[in-house]
Order: sequence, then structure tokens, then C-alpha cells
Amino acid sequence: MIKRQVYDDALRGSWVGAEMGLLRDAHDAGVAVLGVCFGGQLLAAAHGGMVTRSPAPELGWFDLDTDDPTLVPPGPWFQWHFDRWTLPPGATEISRNPQASQAFVLGRSLALQFHPELDHALLLRWLADDRDGDGDIAKLGVDEHELLTRTDALQDSATRRVHELVRGFVTRVDDGARR
Repeated sequence: MIKRQVYDDALRGSWVGAEMGLLRDAHDAGVAVLGVCFGGQLLAAAHGGMVTRSPAPELGWFDLDTDDPTLVPPGPWFQWHFDRWTLPPGATEISRNPQASQAFVLGRSLALQFHPELDHALLLRWLADDRDGDGDIAKLGVDEHELLTRTDALQDSATRRVHELVRGFVTRVDDGARR
């Protein structure tokens, strides 16, 4: 996998800086945005939060605490990241674990640090990319077979949770559009 860090100065001077400008413009225009992992980190940085290297990467399925189960349902969510954010001013954190903030709402934006889109096929592609790249998961002692087995075991419940998450996000967007 290609590593991209929001705090990389070279990237911030290229497309990352432009993307953060678009996110601020969308916020100012009242456009709903769902940021997933790097997208969530971009939302944090675009609105005054910080993104830094996490003391420990999160690779695999992790339980999260949630303050708003209609938006971010409880249960394990898949993580594949090495960084974490601090909340931007005015954001409301709605999910976390001991490692990091995992979700926040700011206006009509929802930032997620985890990957609700993950399924078996996508995980296979990420694992292949990792083997072809720098092999981070092997270096960290993460077992590919364990990840795949756990993903298969959690697939049905994860699918239900992602449907709830999307329904919660769309409902929040619809509510915001009517205000």
C-alpha cells in the first residue's frame, strides 16, 4: 500500500493541500462529506485539527466506544492506519478507542478513522499490495490468515453495521438539508 500522511509537507504542497481546500469549501457551502480513514484525517487537518503518527498502528478489527450508536454503531470495525488526529475546533467526537479518536462530526461532515467498506475481497487486495510494497503487516507481526478469518467471521455483522452507519449519515444529511 502506498503510504500517505496528511502531515507530509510535500503532499500538503500538492494535491493534499488542494483537497483540504475543497473540504473547507464544501463545509462552508453546507455540503455533506463522509471522510474514511485518510479522508477523515484530511477533514481533521482541513478544519484545524492535527494529524500525527500514532504511537502504535491499528491493523485489524478493533472495538470502539460510541456516543451515537445511530450514527456509528458499536462493534468491531476494521482499521488499517498508522496515524491519528486531534479534533478540529467545534467538532464533536462520537467514537474512540484507547488508541485514538475514531469518529467525529463537524457541521455536515462525518470523519471516520476506520474502514467500514472493508470486505474479504478488498482485504485480499490490500494484503497483496502490502506484500508488493513494504510489507508493514508482516514486520508488525500481523497474521494475514487471522485477518482473513476474522473478516469472514465478522462479515455479516459488519455489513449490518455499515448499513446502519450509512443510514445514520444520510438521515443526518437529510435533517441538515431541511434546516
